[in-house]
Amino acid sequence: MKNKILFGLIFILAYGIHTAAYGAMLGLPEIIMLLVAGLLFFGFFGGIFMLIYFLIRRNRTQPPIAPNTVAINFVPPTAYQNPPVDEKMDKKEAIKINARIALPQQNEIRYVNTEEIIRCEADNNYTNFFFSGGDQLLISKSLKEYSDLLKPQGFVRAHQSHLVNPKFVKSWLKEDGGTLLMDNGDKIPVSKPNRELVKEVLGK
Repeated sequence: MKNKILFGLIFILAYGIHTAAYGAMLGLPEIIMLLVAGLLFFGFFGGIFMLIYFLIRRNRTQPPIAPNTVAINFVPPTAYQNPPVDEKMDKKEAIKINARIALPQQNEIRYVNTEEIIRCEADNNYTNFFFSGGDQLLISKSLKEYSDLLKPQGFVRAHQSHLVNPKFVKSWLKEDGGTLLMDNGDKIPVSKPNRELVKEVLGK
């Protein structure tokens, strides 16, 4: 590339000498026209040479770029990030505290807070609900259905016929192999297969 630039400069110099010799035989107007044409010629080619020079210089100073290199950001979008552990726990606690179940009756569906249920007792294919306010409700569904529904809320199956809320257990009576005394005075028998599970739920 340096050789080409040197050749171009020699060509411009030779052209300038030839033009000067030829201009000695011309009049003043012709000389002025030749000078203007020469300036335009020198400016055009001089600009091209300067542009080529600066491009070569810039390419030499820039660091080489690795081919086929793509920068990828693997940070997941904020909208899809998992919530903090505390936030998950707060949501679970809120669901557990506000848990309600539907108890269908002949003329209505009653929605009750599970915190108000003291215990449930099987009556053939029916289930009798006992509430902290003293109310009692008979529902035409089996105890097994409500056992599966209420166990996640902390209820425990003390007997085949009894499902209790541990929050309303007052004491463990050492009679008949084990009996639960509830806050409302009810006594609930504890079957032998369920004895250890009930003790574990109550904290032994």
